[in-house]
Amino acid sequence: MSKVTQARPTLAAVAAGAALAGALAMGGPASAAAHPGPGHGRRAATPVFTDWPMFRANPSHTGVSPETAISTTTASSLAPTWTASIGGPSSASPAVATSTTLGKTLVYAESGDHFSAYPVGGGPAVWTYTVKKGGVETSPAVFHGVVYFGSTVGTLYALNAATGAVMCTFDAGGNIAASPVVVEAADGPVVYDGTFPGNGAPGAEWAIHGPGSTAGGCTADWEFTRFAVAQGGTWSSPAYDTDARGVPLVVFGSKDRDDSVYALNARTGALVWRYRTSSAVLADVGAPPTISAPGQNGFAGGVVYVTGKDNVVYALNLTTGRLIWKYSLAAGIGDLAGAALDGSRVYVGSDNGIYALNAITGKLVWHVLAAATFYGSPAVTGPPGRQVLIDAGKAGKLYVLNLATGAVLWSRQLTQQIWGSPTVSHGAIYLDGRDGVLRSFAPKA
Repeated sequence: MSKVTQARPTLAAVAAGAALAGALAMGGPASAAAHPGPGHGRRAATPVFTDWPMFRANPSHTGVSPETAISTTTASSLAPTWTASIGGPSSASPAVATSTTLGKTLVYAESGDHFSAYPVGGGPAVWTYTVKKGGVETSPAVFHGVVYFGSTVGTLYALNAATGAVMCTFDAGGNIAASPVVVEAADGPVVYDGTFPGNGAPGAEWAIHGPGSTAGGCTADWEFTRFAVAQGGTWSSPAYDTDARGVPLVVFGSKDRDDSVYALNARTGALVWRYRTSSAVLADVGAPPTISAPGQNGFAGGVVYVTGKDNVVYALNLTTGRLIWKYSLAAGIGDLAGAALDGSRVYVGSDNGIYALNAITGKLVWHVLAAATFYGSPAVTGPPGRQVLIDAGKAGKLYVLNLATGAVLWSRQLTQQIWGSPTVSHGAIYLDGRDGVLRSFAPKA
């Protein structure tokens, strides 16, 4: 029961104000200082820079950066700023987080059995860590000075984000192909991540205490293995938010042939609801869910947006799991990308281009680049009225689109294959490639 239907390994899929709140909460202070402008004591605001400390920017996976440096006005001037050879092919996405210990911002990237941290402005790696067994296929999460990532042999690593020193590890058993989400709980940091069967272990969703927890770092809080179809597991990167009843939920998709979306009580691991998207072979839900909080867009219960490999985008009630709407994408060999949520629109990468859907009704707004395949989940950034959508196609081309219309504003062929999602932080785009290169792009001054 393969987790993919094409030649691709595992990939780990809100309004700007919510994205900023998530970025700040996850460990990266924004820079919003102003300095005196020329003449008469007038002050001109400097750009606001924020961190992108985990996959899809925040625990809800909205994929939105509140930064304004990259916009419809500046997209045409995007140019390479620096590159780094990261030691091997990458299938994940970088994280960007500010280290209070070092007084600088770092870009964290995986490559095979290596994991490295680079200065945000370019230069040699600050540190590199090599896993002793297996490889790394997950995007990292940085929280309170600790960087977390999983390995193919089931080890969750917690490293000092400033030095790369191992703080602790946890053996989750099965292959970790989902990117972790980290939040603050009553007893300290908790990491949520999933596994699929392998290494002699069943598939599971885990809650694991992080370093600094009063329960002890890298110890299990709970484990969920009660999938409805035997030999269950997950490679869908979990999303986290609180439902209308005040219950914190972890939401993720399951492997074939369970082919479902699960919501668990984040405190206890108890099943809250399950929605089965399909019963077909190879129709798993491997994409990362995106969560709209209760009350947004008039939905009192909140919404989970997720794409299945049955080529359907689902909008589910966050509190109950009830279907709100679904939209069928063009037929393909299995959609894997997550969605970006900005206001009343949801943006989805697919086997057949990029779609903008009305987040309330599910109606199509626009569909572009139908000949391109996207494994990566899109990112949204820019000031109101001048926002852009950024994504990279499987064939190695980076695109910047007008968010309102889908028109291509800028594109560049970078390499032969890109499977990861773009990260937008500190005025730039960061992207890993299958050629083992970490790239940065920013508008020309």
